[in-house]
Amino acid sequence: YGAVKLRPDLAADARAWLAQPDSLLANMRFFALFAALAFNLLLIYLIVVRTEPVKRSSGVLPRLCGFAGTFLGVGILQLKPQALSLPWQTGAAALVFAGSLGSAIVLARLGKSFSIMPEARNLVTSGPYAYARHPLYAVEFLTLTGTAIQFAQPWAVLLALGVIVLQVLRTLFEERVLLAAYPEYAGYRARVKRFGLI
Repeated sequence: YGAVKLRPDLAADARAWLAQPDSLLANMRFFALFAALAFNLLLIYLIVVRTEPVKRSSGVLPRLCGFAGTFLGVGILQLKPQALSLPWQTGAAALVFAGSLGSAIVLARLGKSFSIMPEARNLVTSGPYAYARHPLYAVEFLTLTGTAIQFAQPWAVLLALGVIVLQVLRTLFEERVLLAAYPEYAGYRARVKRFGLI
């Protein structure tokens, strides 16, 4: 639905880019919106190909945090994109590109262990997970910030902040499940920070 709703804006941005291929602003706007949309479609693809969990978290709150934390950000795509100045558009594009590239790297390592709800599918501690217990959320925060800037409205900021809070809560529930499924997770958790820097 978000892709269909964003299609007219993407088409208009593509026409502007084709009309002025040397316009840095037109390039940044089109590719940043396209990357934000592609990232959300990637999440849906991963839901389809994931494997069965070995352990699930119980209760409504963990499931609510998992579901809302994943899909609330898509609500930003329902808002109208804003015309930004070149510095703001460049900043937004850089955040979306960095977050999308980081997500691709993390998801390549995570593979079919991707989860929406707090569940344990496989214990991954190498690659990006050697530097952060939740690297996917860390790079998603970059994508989310860049996307919210492009939809520079109070609602975009509120939705982005809501997603960040839900994702932080989601990490707590995920870690409980991982610890119950894999006792060796305790040692990993003791030596690796939650988001890399924090």
